[in-house]
Amino acid sequence: MKRVQYDRFGGPEQMYFGNYVPPPLERHQVRVKVKAVAINPLDWKLRQGAMKLIIGRTFPKGVGSDYAGTVEAVGDDVTNVKFGDDVFGTMDFKNAGAFAESIVVDSRYLTRKPPQLSFGEAACLPIPATTAWAAIIDKAQARSGSRLFINGCSGAVGAFAVQLALARGATVSGSCGKAAMPKTRAAGVDPVFNYADSSSYRSAGKFDAIFDTAGTMSVSEGLAMLNRGGVFVDINPTPGRVLRGMLSGHYKMAFATMGTEHLPEIAQFAHEGVLRPTIGLEKPFSEALTAIANAESGFRGPGRIVLAL
Repeated sequence: MKRVQYDRFGGPEQMYFGNYVPPPLERHQVRVKVKAVAINPLDWKLRQGAMKLIIGRTFPKGVGSDYAGTVEAVGDDVTNVKFGDDVFGTMDFKNAGAFAESIVVDSRYLTRKPPQLSFGEAACLPIPATTAWAAIIDKAQARSGSRLFINGCSGAVGAFAVQLALARGATVSGSCGKAAMPKTRAAGVDPVFNYADSSSYRSAGKFDAIFDTAGTMSVSEGLAMLNRGGVFVDINPTPGRVLRGMLSGHYKMAFATMGTEHLPEIAQFAHEGVLRPTIGLEKPFSEALTAIANAESGFRGPGRIVLAL
């Protein structure tokens, strides 16, 4: 099998298409023939060495987390999917490598694909949707009558956060880039602000929860916008932000791993149209190295970047 991999931590020049033999199935694992993958910032951060103390220095390492495909084989203890099922999911970041023709994953990290979604659309769901779930439903506890502010509401995580919050009956305000404001407003965010002008949304009133997807809002800014008992939810927990947040007691962190167990519910929401993935750019798998490098250097479209196999 071919996959995108690297032999040392570093920049995009370290990546190459290498030969790869999927390991034998363990009882709780599934082998998937990959049909589409979606690029996440996590993919290049791992390759850069951001978590090398956790993932270790055994090489080669694979690249990629989010995928969709068809089940080729299942271990003896797998009950949630069967041979021939179309599925989507993610990989444990310690064993990344979804950008491959075939992968072996723990059955906990995948679920059946909604039939009306393409493989590319399904591959857009896992990390952004599970992160949004952890933030909006688990940490912010959005519900009818809640008032939420989402900083970066047009990005992959932000868009799913908006959809989940609105589905729970919350009122959503937010900030995004100027070009995305009309589309975001049409999606139900009201009011929506240009995040380049923080003074505009600092006077937007008090909120039950602030979700900063972009990392551009200081913790102090966010805490000042909260109602009594409100929470500031962060997915960019630098040491300085965590320290400042912990001093207040209203700071909460959210990670994709906190929402992975909800992949079946995410699939159901996508089936019902509550969650609507958007492909911004689709390229063939053969162009993976260039596509990843371009995304890493700052190219951002209006949706996810998908590689089709």
